[in-house]
Amino acid sequence: MTSDDAGPAPEVADYPASWEADVLLSDGGTAHLRPITPEDAERLVDFYARVSPESKYLRFFAPYPVLTDKDVHRFTHVDHDQRVALILMLGDDMIAVGRYDKINDTDAEVAFLVEDSVQGRGVGPILLEHLAEAARESGLSRFVAEVLPQNRRMAQVFAAAGYTVSREFEDGMIMVEFPILPTDTSLEVMLRRERRAEATSVQRLLHPKRIALVSRADDLRPIITSILAGGYHGSVVAVPVDGGEVHGVPTAATVSEAGDIDLMVVSLPLDELPDAVHAAAAQNAFGMVVLHSGEYGFDANREVVALARRHGLRAIGPDALGMINTNPEVSLNASPAPMPRRGRVGVFTQSSSVGVILLATALDQKLGLSTFISSGMRADVTNNDVLHHWLEADDTEICILSLDRIGNPRKFFRIARAVAENKPVILFSPGAADREGYAPGTEHLEQASPEAVDAVFTQAGLIVCHRRLMMFDIAQILVRQPLPGGDRVHVITNGPAMERHSRRVAENEGLTCTGEVIGSRSAPEDYAAAARRALENPEVDSVVVVVVDVFNEVAQAAHDALAEVASESTKPLLGVFADFTDVEADVSGPDGPGGLPTFRGYAEALQALGRIVQYAAWRNSTREPWVEPPLDRVRAHDLVAADLDEHPNGRILPAATGHDLLACAGIDVLARTRVDSLTEATEAAAEAGWPVVLKASASAVRGQPDRASVFRNIDGPEDLAEAWEDLGRLMLDLQMPGTDPENPQLAAAPVVQAMVPPGVSLAIRTREDPAFGPMISVGLAGVASELLGDVTWRVPPLTKDDARDMLASLGVAPKLFGDAGAAGVDIDAVADLLVRVAALADRLPQVAEMVLNPCITGPTGVRVAGAEVRLTPGVDQRDALSRSLH
Repeated sequence: MTSDDAGPAPEVADYPASWEADVLLSDGGTAHLRPITPEDAERLVDFYARVSPESKYLRFFAPYPVLTDKDVHRFTHVDHDQRVALILMLGDDMIAVGRYDKINDTDAEVAFLVEDSVQGRGVGPILLEHLAEAARESGLSRFVAEVLPQNRRMAQVFAAAGYTVSREFEDGMIMVEFPILPTDTSLEVMLRRERRAEATSVQRLLHPKRIALVSRADDLRPIITSILAGGYHGSVVAVPVDGGEVHGVPTAATVSEAGDIDLMVVSLPLDELPDAVHAAAAQNAFGMVVLHSGEYGFDANREVVALARRHGLRAIGPDALGMINTNPEVSLNASPAPMPRRGRVGVFTQSSSVGVILLATALDQKLGLSTFISSGMRADVTNNDVLHHWLEADDTEICILSLDRIGNPRKFFRIARAVAENKPVILFSPGAADREGYAPGTEHLEQASPEAVDAVFTQAGLIVCHRRLMMFDIAQILVRQPLPGGDRVHVITNGPAMERHSRRVAENEGLTCTGEVIGSRSAPEDYAAAARRALENPEVDSVVVVVVDVFNEVAQAAHDALAEVASESTKPLLGVFADFTDVEADVSGPDGPGGLPTFRGYAEALQALGRIVQYAAWRNSTREPWVEPPLDRVRAHDLVAADLDEHPNGRILPAATGHDLLACAGIDVLARTRVDSLTEATEAAAEAGWPVVLKASASAVRGQPDRASVFRNIDGPEDLAEAWEDLGRLMLDLQMPGTDPENPQLAAAPVVQAMVPPGVSLAIRTREDPAFGPMISVGLAGVASELLGDVTWRVPPLTKDDARDMLASLGVAPKLFGDAGAAGVDIDAVADLLVRVAALADRLPQVAEMVLNPCITGPTGVRVAGAEVRLTPGVDQRDALSRSLH
C-alpha cells in the first residue's frame, strides 16, 4: 500500500509562489510546473486515462485502470504541508504528477507518475528537484520510496540525482531512501542537466526542418526574400493573415492548413499573438520567432513569453530582429537582414534596434558569423541559453554579447566564465546593463558600481568593451589570426609620426612596443618583407603594419601582399590602411584562420590587440582549483539567525558578535576596548599590554584624512593622558554636532587597542549586490585610495591565485610586492585573508557588508585591527536548488 491510500483528504491551503515555475525539459521543450488544486480534477482524470496500464501498475503495484471519485478528491485536495503534489502542465494538459507525504518530522514518501508520451524527456528529475526543495523548506531531510524491481526508470531517477541512495529488498519491493540535503554532487548533476537542456533547446531552434511564416502579405515579402536568398535547406510555407498575395514559397490560408512545423516566424500586432501561439502549438511547433512589430512593452512581452512556455514553445522575441544560422546544412536567415558571410563568430543581442547596428557592422566588415540571435527584451530564450549552446557548438569559436539587461547575473557570470575557458567571450559593458536581483527580498540592497561589475567580468576572463564597434575589431583578429604569445608588438609603418603615435597607443594599452619606419614610398613587397622579418623574430609576439597612402597608390596591393603573409603566419599580423579608398579583401569563402584583420585606424587595431593579449594571458595562466577554507558553517549560520531573530530589520553587529562571526572563518580581529574616560582607557591599556593605540572609531572622524585621529606607540599612562587630551582638542576643533565641551573625546567613540608592528594598511570590503551576491574589494586604507579608484573587485569563489591577482592589479602593487626597493608585504597572508572573507560572505547572504579596516600587513603576516559587519534580512539560499526558467 502506498501513502496515497491512507487517511482522508485534508483541507486545501495556499502554497508558496516559488513552487510555481516554467521549466525546461531535457529535449529543450518547455512545460509549466505548479502544485495541484481541486480545479485539476478533470485534468487528472484525463491524464490518468492516457497513462498506459504498465505505468499504472508500476505506480500502484497492482492493476488500477481508473481513478474513483474518492481517489480524484484525495489526490487533488492536498494541504501543501503534510501532503504536497506538483503537476507538470503542457498547455492545458497535465503530463506528470509527483507527490510526497510526510511520514514524520524528517522523512517523507515520494512517488511519481509520468505520461508515457513524455517519458525520457527529463520529467522525473525536474519533479524530484522541486519536490526536494519544497520538502527542505518544510524542514524535511530525507525521501523514501517503494519501487518495484522492474521499475528501472524510477530507480534511475533517484540514483542519478546526485544524492547518496541506499536500497534494500523487502517483500519483493525495493525500498529506496536518500537524504535530500544538497551536496556538491547533486548540485553538479542539476547544473549539468540545465546546461544540456538549454544547449539542446537553442540547437533545435537553429535547425528547423519546416518553417511557417505568419504575417500580413506586405510584411511577409521581405522575410521570404531573406529566407530564399540565404539558401534555407528546409521547407517553407507562408500564411498571409490578410489574404494578400506572396510569391516564392507555398502558401496556406491558416496555420492549421500548413501541416506540422518546427518553427513559426511571426510578425503580428500584440492582440493577435495569443492565437498565433495556440496555432503553433497545435501544429507541434518547437519554437517561435516573434519579429519586431512595434514595441509591446515589458509586461506585454512577459505575457507572450509565459503563454509560449506553457504551450511547450521556446520563443525568440517579442521585439526580436530574428535569428540566423549560416551552417551550410541549414542556411537559415529568419530575419529581415541580408545573410552574412559564413564564419565562426556567434552574436547575441536583445533589442532589435541594437541588433540592426551589430548585424550591419558585421556585414560592413565582412565578418563571418556562425549564428546571430536578437532575442528581444524580457525574452524566453536568454543569453544564458545561447552561451550554453555556444559552449558545445563546434562551429562557434568566438562569442559576442551585447546586453541591455542581465536577467540572472550570477548564472550568467558562471556560464560566461566557463565558456571563456575554451572560447573568447566579448562582452559589451556589463556594468551598463540592467540587473535583476538573484532572489526576492534583495531589492533593498545597494548595487555595485558599473566599474566594479566590468572589472569582475574582465578578471574572470571575459573581454569587456565600452564601445560596441570595438567588439567587432576584436572578433576579426581572433577569428583570422592566432592568439598572441605575449605582449610584445612590433609596429611597421612608412612615417615617423605614425610610428610615434602607434607606440604611444600601444604602451597605453599595456603592450611592449617596438617600431620600424620603412621608406615613405615603399612598395607593397617591402611591407610584406618587413612583416615576415618581424614575425620570424623570437622577441616579437604580434605585428601591426600601418600603411599611410596619401595618393592611393599602394594600399590595395600592400593589403594583398600582407594577406599572403597572414595566411601562413603563426603570430597575429594586423593591417592598418590610412588612405582615401576602401581596400577589398577576398571574401569568396568562409571567414576563418589565415585572413588579414584590416583596420582604418591604428588606435582601433592596437586597442583591440591589447584586449586580446590580456585574454590570452588569462587563458594561458595556470589557475589552481578552488578549495573552501576551513569554515564553521553551522556556528556562522546560528550567529546570523539569532541576531536577525532579535533584530529582524538587520543592523551593524556589536563588535563582539561581529568578531565571533569572523572567527568562524578563522579570521582573528585584534581586540579593542571602547572607553569613555581616561581611567577606563588606562585600565584597558594595562590589560592589553603596553604599548597601545588610542584611536577614534567614529566614522565621521576617521574620514578626516588631514586630522590625526590615531595615536600610536603609547608606552605608559603619561603618554596616554597626553594622547587623550590631544583627541579632545581634535574633537573641539572639528566642532562635530553633539560634542560635549566637558568630555569632547566621547564624540570620537575612542577605543584602546594593542599596538601591532607597523606595515601597509589595507581595507577589505564585501558588499552583497542584489544581482551578483557578494562582491569583494581590496585597496589601501584611507579616503585617498577610494577617491582615486585604486580598488580591485572580485566575486567568490576566490582562489589564492585570484586574491594575488587582485593585489597585483592595484596601482600600489609595487609597494606591496616589494618592487622598486620597497620592503614588500606578506602577500600569501593577505591572499589567505581575502579567500576566507570571500568564503564567509558567499555562505551568508544576510551579511550585507563586511569592512575589515585597517588590515595591517608587514613582511611576516597580516593583522585585522578593525572590523564591522552589517546584517540585513534575506534568503538563506542564494542560488536555486531546482531548475526553472526566469
